[in-house]
Amino acid sequence: MPADVDLIVGVPRSGMIAALLVAEFLNKRCASLDEFLDGRIMSCGCRRRLIRNDRQYKVLVLDDTVFNGTAMGKVRERLAPIASQYHIIYGCIYAEGRDAKEKVDLFFEDIYKPEDNLCFYEWNILHHYNRTTKVSMWDIDGLLSKDPPDERDKAAYEAYIPNALPMIIPTTFVGAFVTYRLEKYRAVTEAWLQKHDIRYGQLVMFPSQDYDERNSTQSPARFKARQYAAATWAQIFFESEQHQAERIHQLTGKPVFCYENGKMYL
Repeated sequence: MPADVDLIVGVPRSGMIAALLVAEFLNKRCASLDEFLDGRIMSCGCRRRLIRNDRQYKVLVLDDTVFNGTAMGKVRERLAPIASQYHIIYGCIYAEGRDAKEKVDLFFEDIYKPEDNLCFYEWNILHHYNRTTKVSMWDIDGLLSKDPPDERDKAAYEAYIPNALPMIIPTTFVGAFVTYRLEKYRAVTEAWLQKHDIRYGQLVMFPSQDYDERNSTQSPARFKARQYAAATWAQIFFESEQHQAERIHQLTGKPVFCYENGKMYL
């Protein structure tokens, strides 16, 4: 890390976490990309030209990861009109792609692996790239939306489903949603997903004709695990509740991320 960096600029969104942490540790000023382009520094509250009398002002533009350099290339394009005014260097915390190290001036850790392994980061695992979410299965209640009332209170339950309070809304295509909701609620569930512009491949629901079996011998974890194990394309399951996440992993041997405790079961 160059000691003479004057300002650290974070690339939204995830790069801001890295920039703020590095700036805090090194006692440097920090700004978002938009603030820097607008001539503002975080916490200063005023527009100002960044000038040093002894040398050109040095700026580190920092992102959390670089894979193929596309995102950082767009950042360079945005900064091109003012690039001559500053000494700008580009960096990332994790160089993830094959040629990622060549796309930046500095990086903190090279994590490239020749195998096509999925790579997750705690701060954006539920808002990851399409290449990850398309091979994922998601729970619904407790993850996409708040848990509904007890299903035994049929009136309250059926009134809540079409107006469920959203929580984590995926911004990329999801391979499948697997829910313990009964099949008879498919239409209202699909309408809710469409209302929130959620794109997905499959919606797997518990068969309504098996309701007695559902109450006596089935468990949500067992049902979800069966679907996850059968989906050979699925590489990760996002589950809302800890005990279910543990059980799904035990039954399938496949990765499960638990939203409740932020733990990955491998």
